[in-house]
Amino acid sequence: MSRNPPTPPDTDGRPAPRLPFLWRFRRKKNNRALLNKIMIWMFGPLFLLWTIGLVITYFIAQNIANAPYDRTLADHLRMLKHEIQQQKITEGIQLSASAITILQGDPTHLIHWEIQDANANSIGGNASIPLPDNWSYEEDVIRFRNETLNGLSVRVAYIWGGRDMNGLDFLTVVAQSNEMRATLQQEILTGMLTPQLIVLPLAALLAGLGLTQGLEPLSLLQERIRARRTNDMSPISDDLAPAEIVPLVAAMNSLLTRMAATNETQRRFVANAAHQLKTPLAGMRTQAELALRERSPEKMNASLEQLVRGSERATRLVNQLLTLARAESADDATRPLSDIVELNEMAEKATSAWVDTALKKNIDLGFECALAPMHVLGNSLMLAELLGNLIDNALLYTPAQGWVTVRVGGDALSTYLEVEDSGPGIAAADRERIFDRFFRVMGTNVDGSGLGLSIVKEIAEQHRASVNFMPPGHRHGVPGGTCLRVTFARLKDVSPPVDWTAPGGAHHPPEQA
Repeated sequence: MSRNPPTPPDTDGRPAPRLPFLWRFRRKKNNRALLNKIMIWMFGPLFLLWTIGLVITYFIAQNIANAPYDRTLADHLRMLKHEIQQQKITEGIQLSASAITILQGDPTHLIHWEIQDANANSIGGNASIPLPDNWSYEEDVIRFRNETLNGLSVRVAYIWGGRDMNGLDFLTVVAQSNEMRATLQQEILTGMLTPQLIVLPLAALLAGLGLTQGLEPLSLLQERIRARRTNDMSPISDDLAPAEIVPLVAAMNSLLTRMAATNETQRRFVANAAHQLKTPLAGMRTQAELALRERSPEKMNASLEQLVRGSERATRLVNQLLTLARAESADDATRPLSDIVELNEMAEKATSAWVDTALKKNIDLGFECALAPMHVLGNSLMLAELLGNLIDNALLYTPAQGWVTVRVGGDALSTYLEVEDSGPGIAAADRERIFDRFFRVMGTNVDGSGLGLSIVKEIAEQHRASVNFMPPGHRHGVPGGTCLRVTFARLKDVSPPVDWTAPGGAHHPPEQA
C-alpha cells in the first residue's frame, strides 16, 4: 500500500475521492484547534462535575462505613452504662465476664472505655479518652466524634446521665479504632469509582472519535478550497458540507462572485487604460523624434506644441484614472456621508474654477442657485469632483459661442445638481453606454478620455444619488443639447454648529428625507 498522500480533489465541482483512514486521520490535525475547543468545552464541565461527584461520593462512602460501626459502638456504650448503673462507683468498678468479652473481643475491634464523674475525674476504664472542652451535659444523648488516642485515629462515643446505685451521675465514654471503618470506606469507594474510571476514558475516546468523524466534511472542504488555484473564482461545491456549513459555503460563493466581478472589471479597466495611454504616449514620442530631426525653428516649435498638448492629454487621463480609482476604493466608499454639504456654495466654487477654461473656448458658463439652502450628506471633495467632471464634459462637447449652465434646485424631499449645455446632445441609443468607462460617442472630434461620466456615476452611487437625462431647454434662443441631473436626498433639518464647551450643549444629527 502506497504511503504517498493522495492527489488533491478536482476543482470542477466533483466530490473529492474517499481517502484511506490513516491519511484522513493525519489530515484531521488541520481541524485540531476547533476539535480541541469542542473537547475542552465538552469535557471541561464534565470533569468539574465528576470532581464534585468524587467529593460527594467520598462523604457518602464515609457515612455508609460509619453507620454500622456507630450503631455497634452505641450498643456497647449503652451496655457499659447499664453495667455501671448496677454498681456503686465509689467502691470501684467491676465488669461482668460477658461485658469484658464484648469490649475486648477481636483485637481489631478492641473497645477502649472510661467512666468519669461530674467533675471530669476518671473513675475507671482501660484508657484515658480525650473529650472536647465544650461538650454539653445532655442526658441520655449519644455523641460521636473522631479523636486521636495513643497516636491512632479512633471513633469516640459518649453519653451523660447515668446514675449508680448511690445516685451519683457519671459519664460513659467508649472508643474504637477507625481502621476497619477506613477499610470499608475504601472498599466502597473502589466499588463506586472503578466503573467510572473505566467508562469515562472510553466515553471520552468515543466522543473524540465521533467529533473527529463529524468534522470530516470540514477537512474535505478545506482540502477542496486549498487545492484551488489562486485565480479560480468558481463557486465552491457544497455537496459534502453539512447543513450547518452550507450557509458559510454560500457566503463564500457570494464573496467569490463579487471578487470575480471586481477582478474582471479591474482587468478590463487596466487593459483599456493601457490602450488609452498608449496612443498619447506614442504620439508624444513621435513628436519628440520629429522635433529632434527638424532644423527649422517653426517646425520644431510646432512639434513641441503637439508634444505639450499630448502630455496634457496624458496628464488629464492619468488624473481621471486616479480619481476613478480613489472613488472606487474601499476606504473612500465608507466616507461619502460624513459631511453636511450645502450644494449652492459648493457648486458656485466648483463652477468658478472652470471660468477661465470656458472663456478660452468662448463658451458662456453660467450658474443658477436655488432660492433656499440645499443640504445633503456627503463628501464635499468628492461632490466637487463629480460636478467638475460634469462641467468638464459639457465644455468639451459644447462648440464655441455655445453655453453651459450649472443649476442647483430641489423640493421638500430631494435636491439636485444639474449641468446643461448647448452641445450636439447624446443619441438615445448611446445613453445606456455613456457611463461605461472609455466609451465615447462616435462622430465627434472631441479629444476626451471617456472616463468623466464614469467618475460621475461612481461618486453618485456612493452618495446614494441617481444620474438621469433631463429634457434640454433654451437659452438666448439657442436650444440645449444635453442636460444631466444628479438627484440627492435632501436633509430635512440642519442644526447650527454646537459649542460643546457651552453648558448643556447637545447635538442631534440632521434627518434625511
